[in-house]
Amino acid sequence: MRATDVPGLERGIAILRLYRRDRTKLAPPEVAAELGIPRSTVHRLLRSLEALGLLKEDTEGRFALGAGVLTLGFEYLASLDLAEVAGPVLARLRDQLGCSTHLAVLDRANVVFIARYPARTAVQSSFGVGFTVPARKTRIGRLLLGEPLAEGYAISDSVSTGSLFPKGMVAISAPVHGADGAIVGGINATTVAGAFPDAAIRGGLKDKVLAAAAEISALLGAPPAKPRPRS
Repeated sequence: MRATDVPGLERGIAILRLYRRDRTKLAPPEVAAELGIPRSTVHRLLRSLEALGLLKEDTEGRFALGAGVLTLGFEYLASLDLAEVAGPVLARLRDQLGCSTHLAVLDRANVVFIARYPARTAVQSSFGVGFTVPARKTRIGRLLLGEPLAEGYAISDSVSTGSLFPKGMVAISAPVHGADGAIVGGINATTVAGAFPDAAIRGGLKDKVLAAAAEISALLGAPPAKPRPRS
């Protein structure tokens, strides 16, 4: 779907693009004249953008960019930084395990994969950068939502109840933490179900995934993880 298929969206974006360093506030008549649309439509669009936190009105009835615009920008930059930091670690993990590796972040109620390092084999994961799924339908999504992890990792497969994971695949996921200790993303390593014995998946493979997640977290400035009590 193109932006031109949604006039309100296109016009809202056009309004935001009117702002510059030398033009930080705009009155509704200025917007109407600049874009050539009726004032009634302009007022409706400005109120919608204000409700979303993308604009704010001053006491003179003029509108400036709101904090919501900054938030969008910072979230985008944070995703880029996270992908850049995680990239070398995920590439090395892919080579160590012979599995495809991925980085995902939470976008409201969805998981979005923002980095992918495909296995150097004929069999690879079927989802790439931009792949989006409901968070609660995947283990990595529930991990990003803060679901408690008894051992700090999660295993997903295509036979899990309610799973949207690709058929015939299995993944080991671990959380990535930011400087404040909060979960900012998750990584996983995926392979064909049955490629490794269950003991190997729960042993050496998950340890390497956990180590990679810890390394990325450390690069982001996360505080050291507290040792887990031995059972």
